[in-house]
Amino acid sequence: GVDALGVNSFHHQAVGRVGEGLRATAKSPEDGVVEAVEGRSGSFLLGVQWHPERMVKKAPLMKRIFAAFVEEAAKRRG
Repeated sequence: GVDALGVNSFHHQAVGRVGEGLRATAKSPEDGVVEAVEGRSGSFLLGVQWHPERMVKKAPLMKRIFAAFVEEAAKRRG
């Protein structure tokens, strides 16, 4: 739901080629590194290349990632 988001991207490995069934949904404007992927199937699948758990206090929007995960897990549990 946002067009741009600052993240704490510090990694020595990155997605080189987006796999089949995935789509890149976030890229770094500086170097084009894929920062997030989502599944194309409609099922919940989200992969991020940053550490949202280290950002929730300064960037409350990161909590939405965890809330979505918990919501999906609850659907599958019950």
